[in-house]
Amino acid sequence: MTAQEIRQVVAATLADLLRVPASAPTKGAGASCVSPSPAHAPSAPLPPNAIPLEVSARHVHLSAEDLRTLFGDDATLTRERALSQPGEYLSDKRVRVIGAKGAIDGVAVLGPTRRVTQVELAASDCRKLGVRAPVNLSGDLSGAAELQLQGDAGSVQCRAIIARNHIHATPADAARLGLSDGQRVDVRAQSARPLIFADVPVRVRPDFALALHLDTDEANACALQAGDYATVQSPAGTRTAPPPPAATVITEKLIDEARAKQLAASGKHLTFARGTVLTPSARDVFLRGQVHITEDRLPINN
Repeated sequence: MTAQEIRQVVAATLADLLRVPASAPTKGAGASCVSPSPAHAPSAPLPPNAIPLEVSARHVHLSAEDLRTLFGDDATLTRERALSQPGEYLSDKRVRVIGAKGAIDGVAVLGPTRRVTQVELAASDCRKLGVRAPVNLSGDLSGAAELQLQGDAGSVQCRAIIARNHIHATPADAARLGLSDGQRVDVRAQSARPLIFADVPVRVRPDFALALHLDTDEANACALQAGDYATVQSPAGTRTAPPPPAATVITEKLIDEARAKQLAASGKHLTFARGTVLTPSARDVFLRGQVHITEDRLPINN
């Protein structure tokens, strides 16, 4: 087997472990697999207050334009395997990520395409690449590091972040666990080396699947094993926005990202008429800005 073939096999193996429940001991900065834990075997039922832990290895989201630049005008993202969050998948494409002091080969591209290209790394990846990236929620590229991506047909400049840990939940899961969209909570990783992750954002939407996403550095720090899970700490360790005061109801039909930024600058408590549509990017603006949102006096679940 040639050196190139070995690199391809290693890259494909790491990519196949991307963003799945942990299943083998983590080894190094991009591995996302941890071995079964005797205390919490993967087949054992989780406690009712448990939030499954999942590991998100380094990966790339591409815009349609950058996909064509990197892989050719006719390039598409072919699904190799579905990921845990509905609608997301591991694609057949891999790129080389190039920084000021180094490069990482075989980084997986996730689908579907997004409006803006972004790279999500662990802090240890950033040190290897020689870049300083902020810890942001996915989609927030403020202060992001500059990198280059190289594909089979070309290269593009892009920006990179260290993805902030966060909880995905459906409205039913959130109600059961006493969580709400936009809330920030302290959670304890119930693992061989328990750790408390503070100020973890909660994101609630009907098309989510319950999970706490950690990057590979965080997974290694808590010695994550398959079947390990997290629990929300006591109310004393839970932070929520205060109840919104009486406010003028916003009756616009659609709130996009640009409009959300205008509204977020006007106050931290916003009330929308029932039926108002908030785009995903608008919801992210409110989440990052810790803006408390209500709809007809009832919280919006996004």
